[in-house]
Amino acid sequence: MKELITIELVTKNGMKIIQEFQGIQLYEVAEKYYGKEDGLTPIFARVDDRGWDLLHHLNRSCRVEFMDMSTRLGRMTYQRTIYFLFKVALHEIAPHLSCALRFPLNDGILIELQGERKKDGSLAWEIEKRMRELIASGVRFQRRILRREEILGPDRPELITDYLLDLVANCDVQEIFEYEYEGFRELFFDPLMESPGSLDVFEIVPYHGNIIIRVPNFGNPTGLREYRDDILLYKSFEKTSAWRQNVEVDYIGDLNRKVNSGAWRDLILVCEAYHEKKIALIADEFMASGKRIILIAGPSASGKTTFAQRLCIQLRVNGFRPLYMGTDDYFLERNEMARDENGKLDFENISAVDVDLFNKHLNMLLNGEEVDIPVFDFISGSKRYGTRITRAQADQPIVIEGIHALNPELTSKIDKDVKFSIYISPLTVLNIDEDNRIPMTDLRLLRRMARDIRSRDRSAALTLKQWPDVRRGEEKNIFPYIGQSDTLFNSTLTYELAVLKPLVLPSLQAISKKEDVYLEAERLIRVLRCVRSVEDTSMIMSNSIIREFIGGGMWVQ
Repeated sequence: MKELITIELVTKNGMKIIQEFQGIQLYEVAEKYYGKEDGLTPIFARVDDRGWDLLHHLNRSCRVEFMDMSTRLGRMTYQRTIYFLFKVALHEIAPHLSCALRFPLNDGILIELQGERKKDGSLAWEIEKRMRELIASGVRFQRRILRREEILGPDRPELITDYLLDLVANCDVQEIFEYEYEGFRELFFDPLMESPGSLDVFEIVPYHGNIIIRVPNFGNPTGLREYRDDILLYKSFEKTSAWRQNVEVDYIGDLNRKVNSGAWRDLILVCEAYHEKKIALIADEFMASGKRIILIAGPSASGKTTFAQRLCIQLRVNGFRPLYMGTDDYFLERNEMARDENGKLDFENISAVDVDLFNKHLNMLLNGEEVDIPVFDFISGSKRYGTRITRAQADQPIVIEGIHALNPELTSKIDKDVKFSIYISPLTVLNIDEDNRIPMTDLRLLRRMARDIRSRDRSAALTLKQWPDVRRGEEKNIFPYIGQSDTLFNSTLTYELAVLKPLVLPSLQAISKKEDVYLEAERLIRVLRCVRSVEDTSMIMSNSIIREFIGGGMWVQ
């Protein structure tokens, strides 16, 4: 006979103490005891110190905390679930077609379709219709966990391909989740929902012969934002994907093979040369534009500082002497600065910048007048003058780097005909395989973590705790202006996960199970377990963008 267990259910309204019989599944707990007043619809759960999908059986007394669309883990679980449901519908409607996850786009994920099909958009409509029918029917999935020992054993599971077998054998992957619906099965490296029936906020959009699955994101967890075609991002992603095929690195397993064989050294040289070529082309593009001001913006850990300095070098190669300016020196005096909802000084908001003074000085420089450029002292919270008295020559480019550089308000009093804007970000990251992606934000998070650990004496836990605030600032101050840029620079380096892993993994593993960010740390550890480490960084040049995060850079120590 099953015994009673005690469940401490954590909700936004406090703790509920429940008694149930052993073997109850998490989705049953959610249906019986979790109401609308407790939060959004449960998607994922923390059971003591482990994350589980809602198919998990509770066999002992424990503490349960459900996660919903307001959490990053909840949103990512929902996205994976909608993708699996998409594959189920595609298999039913067009079994001759296959598909692969590619990259984030237009508040969604681009799915590449492979095989002959109509390109009039009708397939997207048919798939979405079938997905909604499945949701209305109360579809539930089945799940099986494939352990490392089973995968590497003499009778490997049917869905384990040679690629996955090699990935598991050469890395520290401990388990893979197999999900099934009426005989259709797929493998995932992280859990799904047991059923998407409780959430149906998504959209299937035809796009350049392929499909975009749009789902709620960080900025709007319960709905879809108005559709916006990020065509510049699409073109950049496509170019990078095509280039990666040239270096024979499509997925993480391909990078691992290069690490194992020693070919990673050549990969580093080729990646760095590609960056240099792209920066030189952007310098040429600016020169051809006949403009004077270069505005550079990008989210956290994009490599803005190093990129701006390397661009200045390329401009010097072409005979110019660029004047470099940072917007941080134009912060308002601390006693004039607004505070956020938590009472903290809001350095992320454009209202923290003395926009009038910035525009006045820029126009003076454009007119050839002498300007006393301030230096902001973060200790005293005020500007200092008298150390950077500058006059720009008539043909001298002015390079400006900062998070607000693309916001028209920053340069509202500058003639638009003299402004050339550049958006920089690591726009792609290697996926694990065609069904398991590594979120693009993970790469920036790992970069920032490496820099914080190395140069700011901050643990991985602290970086993770600060990351939601960083993301909120990006959603508000940076991402809305991407489409206004003249060109993009993709700062991704194909090899960098292998270099970042040994720098951040120990700090991630040191995060206590009691920490709120423990499950997020565990998810990142699972990602890094798929990657082979490169600890010898001597091949990486001192002007590389990755040096901004791993150290040894000529501009950022």
